[in-house]
Amino acid sequence: MVRRYADHAQHNCVTDDFVTADGFQLGRWANRQRIARAIRALPKQRECELSAVGFDWQVDPVPQTDAKRLHMLTELATYRELHGTAEVPVHYRTDDGERLGEWLYRQIKRWRTGKLTEDEQAVLDLFGVTPGARRRGPRPTVASA
Repeated sequence: MVRRYADHAQHNCVTDDFVTADGFQLGRWANRQRIARAIRALPKQRECELSAVGFDWQVDPVPQTDAKRLHMLTELATYRELHGTAEVPVHYRTDDGERLGEWLYRQIKRWRTGKLTEDEQAVLDLFGVTPGARRRGPRPTVASA
C-alpha cells in the first residue's frame, strides 16, 4: 500500500475520495493512516515507510499525556470505521460503556466556544468533525451498548 500511495502521491491526486484504477479506495486508506498515527496506533515501521515517500501527515500525533482523550479518539476511529461517519449520536455508548456521543458533543461545544486547542481541532478535523451545526433530518440509527 505504501508503494501504491507513493505512485499516486507524485501527482498530488490523493484526496480523501481518491480511488485507483483498480478500485482501491486509496484516499480512504491514506486518511486511516493519518488517523492511526494521530492516535498513536500506527506501527512505527509503517510510519517510517510512509514518511520516507513523503506522506502528508497533516497533523502531529496526540500528546501521550492525555490517556482519556487518546482512548476516546480511538473509540471515535472505531465508530467511524464501522459506520462510515464520525457523526456520533449524542446518547451513543461504546461496547465497554464509554459515552462517546456525549464526549464528542463536549469537544464540539469547546471548539465552538474557542476552548479547543488548534491541535485538538486538527485531529477532530481528520475524522471529518466540524464545529458547525450538524445536518438536519434523519440521523443514522445506531444501537447503543
